[in-house]
Amino acid sequence: MNEPQAVGDAFEATRTILAPMTMFGIPEVLLDEARGLWSIRQPGAPKLTIYRCEDVAACKIVEIEPERAEAPDGLKGVGEIVMNPMAVSRGNALRRGNRILGVVVQVTVHRPDAAPVEVNIKLWLRQLKRGTRAYRNVMESARELKGVFDEMIAGQGNG
Repeated sequence: MNEPQAVGDAFEATRTILAPMTMFGIPEVLLDEARGLWSIRQPGAPKLTIYRCEDVAACKIVEIEPERAEAPDGLKGVGEIVMNPMAVSRGNALRRGNRILGVVVQVTVHRPDAAPVEVNIKLWLRQLKRGTRAYRNVMESARELKGVFDEMIAGQGNG
């Protein structure tokens, strides 16, 4: 991915911003408050990717919206129902617009020697119905994570 921005391997985690959940694909996000660094480790990755807190330029929560396909009609629609009723049911649910396919927190990091980098912290990558308890929990986690990065942007400390 990207080379760490810290000098050497000088990173000591003092705070966990996001605890990893390997079975859901949620990465580990840590903070080194003394050095003003934060890191991310994707599930299965052996090394941390390290960034400076002062280089965080923007942060936003992105809901992954499904592509809206037209409902099949006539005999073609009947054929699809017979061939794969679960896919038709999922398609109908997605067309209603009350479901998302995931939630990502996008962090833009300006690097002194290169173009800005978009770091995508994937909190949820499965279909999720808006308004459910699971949706509210995922969005609350996303808002908390975004709040930490907003503090970095505002310069109110290292997170």
